[in-house]
Amino acid sequence: MRFLKDLLRNLAILIGILIVIYLISPDIMGQVFELYGSLFGPLAILILIIFALPRRRRSR
Repeated sequence: MRFLKDLLRNLAILIGILIVIYLISPDIMGQVFELYGSLFGPLAILILIIFALPRRRRSR
């Protein structure tokens, strides 16, 4: 339970920092999001496709 609390707290802090940076300089954050989208977009699509594939059920 402590791990989950720490994870959520860190995510909230990270999101807060990103919002502040976006409010200060939206152009730079737009470039950062565009870069992350071009780097991780194809990987995210591949992961979604893999998880969407039907899985064989093993009989016991």
